[in-house]
Amino acid sequence: MTIAMDSVWGSDHLKRNEVFNDQLKEMFEDQLFAEGLVRMISNFGDGDNWKVSSLGELPIDQMSEGVSLPERRPDTGQFVFNINEFVGVKVPFTDRFLEDDFLASTAVAALPRKMKRAFDEYFETQVLKLQRVQTANDANTINTAPHRIVASGDAASGIPEPNDTMTLEDFAFARFALQKAKAPLTNLVAIVDPSFEFNTNLTSTIVDISFNPRWEGIIETGIGAMDGIRFIRNIYGFDVFVSDFVDTLEAAEAGLLIYDGTAPAGAGGGQVGYKANQFMTVADDDAKPYIGAMRRAPRIESWRDHDVETEFHQLSARFGLNLWRPESLVTIVSATTLRTD
Repeated sequence: MTIAMDSVWGSDHLKRNEVFNDQLKEMFEDQLFAEGLVRMISNFGDGDNWKVSSLGELPIDQMSEGVSLPERRPDTGQFVFNINEFVGVKVPFTDRFLEDDFLASTAVAALPRKMKRAFDEYFETQVLKLQRVQTANDANTINTAPHRIVASGDAASGIPEPNDTMTLEDFAFARFALQKAKAPLTNLVAIVDPSFEFNTNLTSTIVDISFNPRWEGIIETGIGAMDGIRFIRNIYGFDVFVSDFVDTLEAAEAGLLIYDGTAPAGAGGGQVGYKANQFMTVADDDAKPYIGAMRRAPRIESWRDHDVETEFHQLSARFGLNLWRPESLVTIVSATTLRTD
């Protein structure tokens, strides 16, 4: 009888029950682009505060013969900007890990990119949180047009958008509000929650849209020459981009109304968990709604502690962000309810 060396014979001692590939599986990453919405200043090399003085407008008075004109003075103000973020991440590797783990070298090699990515996501989040600089639970009216409203979706309307979700009327009003504020109406950008994209894809009545962005060169270079933008379409002049980093309301803003000054169809005002979609002009650096400065660009330092037989890798950065031009920003808070029709 032939005794074959089959799989049963070799399974206990000669077969590997676990096989490790030399590749690390990594998570999909969200696409980032908010840095391109910020006016990054370079002439802020020292000190804590960066100050810009402002000068207001003058009125014209009616003249009468023989009567002296009243004396007028323009209002003055000052914008103060601070380096207010000091952040970092530190990762240790023990000698035992480096000696024993099959993929230790792969993990160490991936670390700089992972650390920089962590910072980039944090920076993106902080930029899109700058809508909080607007006065909460207030219309933030500029030249009679509110710049902070609730979306006008109404499930009982002829085109049944879920309550408090964004509609095309909201886009039209955002353009109107920017125009009333005298903001340039070129290079208009909207940053919206993914729920809007889903609801819009089910809308067959959109007329004034384009699937090509009007921001010249954006397909070739991205916003601020960054990769990974998620352009979906142009609506009423706004290049619309989807972001998972759109800020979320952490406190209710019950006093907010929809664009026409009436109460929203939902529970009332902006509710906790609503998304703060942002509409803006980025016509040029000065017109951008946000301002920022990088005092310490992200840097990675490494060192070894012999006492604990561990090597450390640390990324650190210092920067500041603020709302630069309130007139260039319109925030529309919206529910994330998805259409079911």
